[in-house]
Amino acid sequence: MTPLHLDLPLTVSPAIVSPTRRLVEAKLAPALDDEDAVFRVAMTAHELLENAAKYASDGKARLEVDISPRGDDAIVRVVVTNNSTQEHIDHLGTCYAEMNAETDAMAHYFALMRRNAKAGSLSRLGLARVRAEGEMDIEVDIKGEEVKIVASGIVVR
Repeated sequence: MTPLHLDLPLTVSPAIVSPTRRLVEAKLAPALDDEDAVFRVAMTAHELLENAAKYASDGKARLEVDISPRGDDAIVRVVVTNNSTQEHIDHLGTCYAEMNAETDAMAHYFALMRRNAKAGSLSRLGLARVRAEGEMDIEVDIKGEEVKIVASGIVVR
């Protein structure tokens, strides 16, 4: 397998999230023989793009997907970068800190689902879903108004 690198500057809106996910899936399928791996990486791109579509202050984002072969598996990195408002950046910081305080990703994800169902609040489950279902590590890098979310993990090829 050769490494895969996608770099897509996008004008983000909810309408482009699913078509972009299908594009990512089409590019991943030849690189990753495992359907579960394709699903996990495409779902990760979908969730991160959905966040960008909601919170990008200028309607623009950049999606990068990298697959680097390593023996029988591959190192995957999905990055979404966009500008956001300070209010959303502050909320992201709170969600990220709460998520990192929990060692069991799936338990945290289920707890968020239960809490949000009771409160009837916005879901705000995307990062927790990527961490739990996608089995990805999440890093958030904030520089001024720029938000870069990096999801990375190991998948079977």
